[in-house]
Amino acid sequence: SQESRRMSAALAATQLVLARAQRLSALDGLAAAAAGVTFLLLFGPKLLPARRSPDETFADMRNFTFEVAVAHDGPLVGKSIVDAGLRHLQRIYLAEIERQGSVLTAVSPDDILQGGDRLVFVGETEAIIDVLRINGLVPSVGRQPVIERDVPERKLVEAVVSPSCEGVGKTIKDARFRDRYGAVVLAVARNGEHIKGRLSSIILQPGDVLLLEARPAFVSRQKYSRDFLLISELEEERPNHNRALLSWSILLSLVLLATFGVTSMLNAGLLGAGAMIATRCLTVAEAKRSLDLTVIITIAASFAVGNALQKTGAAGFLGETILGFSGSNPLLLLVLTYITVSLLTETITNNAAAVIMLPIVLAMTSALGLNEAPFVLAVMMAASASFATPLGYQTNLMVYGPGGYKFIDFLRIGVPMNIVVGAATILAITLFWPLQG
Repeated sequence: SQESRRMSAALAATQLVLARAQRLSALDGLAAAAAGVTFLLLFGPKLLPARRSPDETFADMRNFTFEVAVAHDGPLVGKSIVDAGLRHLQRIYLAEIERQGSVLTAVSPDDILQGGDRLVFVGETEAIIDVLRINGLVPSVGRQPVIERDVPERKLVEAVVSPSCEGVGKTIKDARFRDRYGAVVLAVARNGEHIKGRLSSIILQPGDVLLLEARPAFVSRQKYSRDFLLISELEEERPNHNRALLSWSILLSLVLLATFGVTSMLNAGLLGAGAMIATRCLTVAEAKRSLDLTVIITIAASFAVGNALQKTGAAGFLGETILGFSGSNPLLLLVLTYITVSLLTETITNNAAAVIMLPIVLAMTSALGLNEAPFVLAVMMAASASFATPLGYQTNLMVYGPGGYKFIDFLRIGVPMNIVVGAATILAITLFWPLQG
């Protein structure tokens, strides 16, 4: 298709840039990286506010008391809290550990986990899902999930207890959720408070929000039940660790195929995605849900803009303008080249910016008898340094919404970053590479 040809051309252009730059010193990239990291460490916290996403605005009222147990034969046994990755969790904290009847409320990062330890966390739904992804932790109620580990159709569901629920006034254990509903209670939220005691001994009250692990049929079966006021299925699910090694093998094979030139990165990625589905590491539905339509449309539109710049002659006019402003001065030409590519990559993709500017730069350096290597490096670095807009790169778009950022946030931190990284790049190029041919 036309879109595929454009993507292939863009990838080929990137490979051409890398091929021409393969002899370039790593010091140039290190200089830019060092300058960027230093700037972020010194000024990032001041320039970039810690925004909260819309969902987080009401998160404080939805702090769940969440309980898991350390699997007796799991990989966490014998590890400290910090080594197990349970110390610096986002939006959730480890409140206490119960071990053989004793409760540790002042949990130290050096405390060693033992099989059967009951860990009590307090935090938000999304953070609980992150904890559930940690291999070696199991729900403490019943100590086993309601569905066997080799069955992928496990769902996380939020349910609000109604006043007419048969479990009201009973403990979670006595309410027999497993037998009555085919579900396991993972966590309870009650007006944001930390509910003391074992999860199984919590007495249910109307309005309690329960985080359940259940089969998909639970939602349709209990949607109009008198026991629950509201039921919502969460998109995130507990991962199936049984195929973790297989998925890592597919990823490693993908990287090796592309690294040794057996096939292109595009083909390797497609083969890897197909292998993930064929081996049931993920389903077709999960693969579809992982696609961000906004990102895809933006990337496609960026290629269209780049193609329009070439078709209309705007790209050629751009080269003539750069050459005219530089007055054939090599250093000024290098600076203008970097600035132009940097501006382009903020509005179109980095590959499209390379597609447009690389032929122009090579033509200019050839006409003036200049060394093409430093100019190719400038194109490569500028095309990759897209910090000032959410449109500049896919990862910018990915964090734009979930991070609760505004367009002005990218400008506030990105424009100075572009200047700092650009200055470091130009300085490194002029120090290590002669501009004259």
